[in-house]
Amino acid sequence: MNILMVGPKSDSKGGIATVIANFKDYYQGENQVFYLATWTEEHKLSAGMKALLTLRKTIKKKKIDVVHFHVAQKSSFYRKALLAKLVPRDVPVIFHMHASQFDTFYKTAKPGARKKIQRELNRLDGLVVLSEEWAGFYEQITDTPIAIIENAVTVSAHPHYNSQATEIITLGRLGKRKGSYDILHVAKQLETEFPAIQFTLYGDGEIEEVEQEMEALASQNVQLGGWLLKEDREKVIANTVLHLLPSYQEGLPMSILETMAEGIPNLASDVGGIPQVIQDGETGMLINPGDISRMTEKLRSFLKDKELRENLSQAAHHKVKTDFSLENYFEKWNLYYENLLEEKTKIPLGYESSSER
Repeated sequence: MNILMVGPKSDSKGGIATVIANFKDYYQGENQVFYLATWTEEHKLSAGMKALLTLRKTIKKKKIDVVHFHVAQKSSFYRKALLAKLVPRDVPVIFHMHASQFDTFYKTAKPGARKKIQRELNRLDGLVVLSEEWAGFYEQITDTPIAIIENAVTVSAHPHYNSQATEIITLGRLGKRKGSYDILHVAKQLETEFPAIQFTLYGDGEIEEVEQEMEALASQNVQLGGWLLKEDREKVIANTVLHLLPSYQEGLPMSILETMAEGIPNLASDVGGIPQVIQDGETGMLINPGDISRMTEKLRSFLKDKELRENLSQAAHHKVKTDFSLENYFEKWNLYYENLLEEKTKIPLGYESSSER
């Protein structure tokens, strides 16, 4: 079976690109996967236009059996919906939904836009989401069959977690949705009590706004690390005692899975698919979004208790190794592709017109 994967270039920033990179680097199975980039860091617009012009040719030339779109919200959704209409009707189309704010995107849209979103979703052959929570949401707005395939990562065989490390990190885009400003206020409350602890926010996004808030708080224990490059990753991981992600909305963050795979405990919000990975007090720590006092309390207990840090580290690594490894992930995808193609071949050719794609 030939699969065409459509989404950002694998070396782009962000979790979707990481998922695609994992397919390119580690995919296991009899299927052959081809890649069509709709987004690159250097050529954002031209990459999209090229995809628009070459999609049908690629499907024909590579004899594609399934087109697998990676989709977020807003413009990402509309771009992929436009491309999906170009796919021949006998080729199954799936949307792999990574969106962390699709519920907000849908609910705040005007009535006409909501109908359009529903119409585009109903044209698909399959919708793949990251968690049970997201499946429940999409079931309310589309009749398209929904499957849950959680994200996955490579897992270190023997993680070298340093429970005496002094850096608390956050990976991803900076901004209110990620709880970046809440982190600044928590760090300020712990500054005097834990002078050796440094909070580092890695990522892009609302850099200037976060810097302004740091200046207003006169923060001495917080720094911005920019986008974490692969060549710096090992050094950063070695000095990380905790990954902190108090987001207000999420899908299933790759940053949580990646740090847990290294044995690094996480403190995160109980939103999106996060509770499927982190069980509070067992494989990590959970808080409600915006609960700064509870976050401060949990961090204080965590930093005072070496045994707790080590127990959470071991449990985090075991959880990801058992439930979120790439081996299991690719097995799920191979079975999904196979079932999708079987279902598609059962539909008479005259059942769906090309205009309904």
